Amino acid sequence: MTDRSLKRLMIVVAACLVAVVAAGSVLGSASVAADLADRSRTALAAADLADVQVDFRGREATLEGGNDVEARLASEVVRAMPGVRRVDTVRDDRPAVPGEARFELDRAGDDVQISGTVRSPDDAAALKVAVATVLRTTVTGDVRVDAAVAGAPWAAQVPAALEAAAGVEGLALEIRGDGTVTLGGQVADVATRRIVARDVAGALPDLELVDVLRVVSPARKGS
Repeated sequence: MTDRSLKRLMIVVAACLVAVVAAGSVLGSASVAADLADRSRTALAAADLADVQVDFRGREATLEGGNDVEARLASEVVRAMPGVRRVDTVRDDRPAVPGEARFELDRAGDDVQISGTVRSPDDAAALKVAVATVLRTTVTGDVRVDAAVAGAPWAAQVPAALEAAAGVEGLALEIRGDGTVTLGGQVADVATRRIVARDVAGALPDLELVDVLRVVSPARKGS
């Protein structure tokens, strides 16, 4: 074999080795991602956070879905898993309407978080008391007082809306100041969804209901 032929052979062998190593790296990364995704979904389901979807690219996770509290808790669950390098959360948050009062509530299990801005200190206090009383849990977050925002005639109606939605798992209630109230979470059947949506709309008659409740049957939830 001539020196030129030997050199060509060495180049071909080297190229093949590079291709094999690259393919092995890709397959290995895909295998790791699939394993982490499976284990993460199992852990999230066990924590009653199956509403949050998780995908992996290598050892990096992306979470999507659920309300703000569910997303935060899910991030903690996945981040604590061995082998996970990074966790990113994708949120589809809509901006608040400038100059308008607003209120938002997110629940996951016994963890309830509120936020918002109203003009009256009495409205702020009443909202916080209503959440703690109706949902019977410790509340994190706060409702700020800002004299520059518009009034919140709906503030006195929120307790009745919470009573109507108290049984919704993963409850998410948002009044953005644009004349709408968004109701999210999951219920066991279509009939329950219809009743909850009707009662929340009735409790807040001056706001247009945006119903994004999901129906998740017990059988499907446990699968």
